[in-house]
Amino acid sequence: RRITLPQLQPGLSTGALLVFLTAIKELPATLLLSPIGFSTLATEIWASTNEAMFARAAAAAILLVLIAAIPTTIVVLREQRAR
Repeated sequence: RRITLPQLQPGLSTGALLVFLTAIKELPATLLLSPIGFSTLATEIWASTNEAMFARAAAAAILLVLIAAIPTTIVVLREQRAR
């Protein structure tokens, strides 16, 4: 059998989404590999909760959830249309 790109697309997009979601919330790798003075949402959340600035951490956490929700919603809607 031949598998063409349109048949692979749902699996590839879902895999890419899972990698993206894992990468944006990965704190240990970010802390170890990021240069000094560079911050991501995950490090901002960690630093804010470390300093007991929970309102600031909550804002960054909500932003992280929204960033993760957008591609998730796109993939789910695309899968529903395909059925």
